[in-house]
Amino acid sequence: MRRVALATLLLAGSVKAQMADVPPGHWAEGAVRALLEKGVLTGFPDGTFRGNQAVNRYQAAVLLYRAYLTWTEEVLARVRKALEEAGAAPERIAELYGQVADLLEMVPEVRRALEDQGVRLEAMEKDLEEVRQALLTALEAQAALKDLEALEGAVDRLEKELGAQKAALAQMEVRVKALEAALAELTQKVQENEAARVKDAQATGKRVYALEEKAKALEERVDSRARAQVYTGVGERGPFGGLALGWEEAQVHLGTDRVEASFQAGSVRVSYRSLEGRSEATARAGLFQGIRLVGELGAGDGGYYFGAGYVEHEPKGGLLPGVHARIGLGAGLVGGEPGRYFVEAQGGALLGPVDLTLGYGRYFGLGSGDTPFSALFATLVYPGEGFFGEARLAYAVPQEDIGRDRGLLVEGEVGFPLAPFRVSLQAGYRDGLWGRGVASHVDRFRFTTATGFYGGVRLSYEVRF
Repeated sequence: MRRVALATLLLAGSVKAQMADVPPGHWAEGAVRALLEKGVLTGFPDGTFRGNQAVNRYQAAVLLYRAYLTWTEEVLARVRKALEEAGAAPERIAELYGQVADLLEMVPEVRRALEDQGVRLEAMEKDLEEVRQALLTALEAQAALKDLEALEGAVDRLEKELGAQKAALAQMEVRVKALEAALAELTQKVQENEAARVKDAQATGKRVYALEEKAKALEERVDSRARAQVYTGVGERGPFGGLALGWEEAQVHLGTDRVEASFQAGSVRVSYRSLEGRSEATARAGLFQGIRLVGELGAGDGGYYFGAGYVEHEPKGGLLPGVHARIGLGAGLVGGEPGRYFVEAQGGALLGPVDLTLGYGRYFGLGSGDTPFSALFATLVYPGEGFFGEARLAYAVPQEDIGRDRGLLVEGEVGFPLAPFRVSLQAGYRDGLWGRGVASHVDRFRFTTATGFYGGVRLSYEVRF
């Protein structure tokens, strides 16, 4: 019966079928085709597979039975192939198959005989099951033994690799120790060199400091030496000349264009000026540093006395480093009567090498030639030691009718050395305005009838005693 079923299965599996409802390219197409070819699946009589339909227990039993027959046939085919490879003749194989079939047919008779004699086939089957389990256990143990042997081999290889790694690590430790020793030696040398360098630097610093002190002493000696400057030139008002003397904080300037003298002791400075027929004597005293409070008292020609107060912000030490500013106000007495009030504000900063100052002033005057005015002014200075440059701009508006509604002054001056002399060049344009400021009695802005371009040159020679 079993051989007939196997033959039927083979015949069924030899037919390569394709179910009508299994679309080409479906993800299960290969599996369905393989099962159809092996005879495990046959499909429905109408040639469909009905892949979305559920399988009942009867259909599942048929499928499992067909799969069992297919597996058995494959096992027998492998046994047959092994016997053929072992040299067994096909006739002998057929004879063995017949004997096996006869034995299978005799099994029911033997079973009945054993049952008649009180022996149960179930006991034999249990024994066979126990034997099978024992064999399986032995096979598992043998496989485990093989795994253990493989594991032992791997352990041996790992131990060998570990030994090689230890040897390499030992070599590396030797090299690291050598490097550490070299690094320690190098560090010691660097520290010794650094100590020697610091020592040399300290010695050099002391020598430099000593040289700086000597240079400073020499500069102080040079500065403290009396100096004199002889100058001559020609300007807007014609030729001029004079002599300027200086010693420490005292200066005297005697010339055809001006007379000036000043002396400073601490924060108090006393000065006298005479310019263009006007003269004044002032005393200034400053308090604090960075932000200074300055008081000024002075007397001018014609019985004119004045006083002023300023708040000055210095570029060093103030609230805004690099910024200088001044705010001031003052008043005078003319013939015993108060007048000539003024207010002034100006500020500036260094723009690279150039110092820019902007200001505003209001002078209330007395009339009759002492005209009240409002003025805007700006100064741009390049304070070089060799080359010197300055540009000035002023715009003033009179506060009373003087026949003009404004005054303008644009002026520039440059100075440079031309050994052994120093040369200064001046050029400008005025439109009814003369002077440089608001507060000073001598060179305060004044309106004039002079208009046009002007210029001048000044040549000086300095002598130190």
